[in-house]
Amino acid sequence: MNCWHCGTELIWGGDHDTEDNEDYDIVSNLSCPNCHTAVDVWHPSKRLIKEYEDYDKKSKKKKRKKL
Repeated sequence: MNCWHCGTELIWGGDHDTEDNEDYDIVSNLSCPNCHTAVDVWHPSKRLIKEYEDYDKKSKKKKRKKL
């Protein structure tokens, strides 16, 4: 993954389990060695992924009905 600011490849700093967060279960931290930007990448929990999938299915059904 490259830095949005300068395009340099980011350095992975580690993964951490999130506590007291129902929506995300892991956060990965990365940093840019060139411009010192810090990036956190939040991985959605299984519950949130299912919620998104259910929403997508409902949206697709609504679109089909309109056609």
